[in-house]
Amino acid sequence: MSLSDWHLAVKLADQPLAPKSILRLPETELGEYSLGGYSISFLKQLIAGKLQESVPDPELIDLIYCGRKLKDDQTLDFYGIQPGSTVHVLRKSWPEPDQKPGEKVLAFRQAELL
Repeated sequence: MSLSDWHLAVKLADQPLAPKSILRLPETELGEYSLGGYSISFLKQLIAGKLQESVPDPELIDLIYCGRKLKDDQTLDFYGIQPGSTVHVLRKSWPEPDQKPGEKVLAFRQAELL
């Protein structure tokens, strides 16, 4: 397989019925590292660039491959990701703002009165 055929299938985890997107990896300069040497953080940037409407910021996603959450500082080779593999994109959820223990109950009761 030539370097120009290096591609991954990308699947949004929260949209199971949506088709996979094909992401072609840019070729490296001759003599640099192999495409499998790309970092997971670079892969996130490529995904955010391709799926701008669904993934506006690479910092707001996690990547999953074979049931494992991928760490930004690791490489495709480290995880054994090969051309044609499918990587799942999981959007991170933001924690709720800090609230005192009784505030949720109070807010719920106030909503019931309306």
